[in-house]
Order: sequence, then C-alpha cells, then structure tokens
Amino acid sequence: MSNLIFSEVYTAHKGRVWSLSSRYVKLQSDKEDLLQEVFLNVHKALPRFRGEASLETWIYRITVNTAINYLKKQKRHQKITQVLGGLRIMDTVEVAESVDSTILKPLEKLNPQQRTIILLSDVEEKALDEIAEILQVPVGTVKSNLHRAREIVKKEVIKNEGL
Repeated sequence: MSNLIFSEVYTAHKGRVWSLSSRYVKLQSDKEDLLQEVFLNVHKALPRFRGEASLETWIYRITVNTAINYLKKQKRHQKITQVLGGLRIMDTVEVAESVDSTILKPLEKLNPQQRTIILLSDVEEKALDEIAEILQVPVGTVKSNLHRAREIVKKEVIKNEGL
C-alpha cells in the first residue's frame, strides 16, 4: 500500500501508540524511546503493508511486538548490570546509577566464546549443559570458559576501579 504517507500514519496513530506503550513502560523517557522505536519499525515496514488487516490493527501488532522486545532488551541490560555489580566491591545500586557504555567494557576483554558463555550463564540463566548443547562443546569446556571469563571480568572491573 504505497499510497500511505508516513507523516499521516504517525499523526493519526501516535496517540494510540503512546497509550498502548504506556501500559508496558512507566518512565517518561522509556515511553518516548518506545514510541520512537515503534514508529521506526512502522516506517520500515510500511511499504510492505498489504492491507489484509486494518492499519490500526497492523500498528497495534507492531507496537506490542516492539514493546515486548524493548522490555527484553531492558531486562538483559539490567541483568548484565547485576552480574557485573556482583563482581564489584561496590553496591549494585551504585553500579546501576553509573551505567553507561563503560559498564560493558570488561566484557570486551573476553573472547567471543567466553563472552557468549558468561552471558548465557549469568544473564540468560541457562544451565551449563544447555549452554554446551547450544554451543556444541563439552560441558567441561563451558565450565572452564565460564570460570576464566568471570576471572577476567573481575580483574578488569577491579583494574578499572583502581583497586
């Protein structure tokens, strides 16, 4: 349906999207971020809109899917913060208040396999045997890489704090 103009779609539906988004997130900044993400997704998908459902239903579905993905991303970020906070001497609350791109720096010191294993284990909370199956490696390899990854991250965190 190429005759749809994005600005008209945005103007007609931003109120409903805002209202629906507000059910998923509470902070004003999160609502604004989510609204922007929804309409970026709408803009990208608009040329593929075939009109099989009403435009309102189609945008509703995009909003719900975007909100769910947004919450998953937030949850992963919070979990990473908690994991890294658990390795620190300082309080997790203190870590959360200072979260920026530097919080993820210690993970950059890991090789891809170690990074994947620590994230699957400590963020996604997967069991060691499940991680082994996902990565198609022995459980012992997962255990040793997880141990090594945690030690590297801990050392980097302490080094960055100047302790």
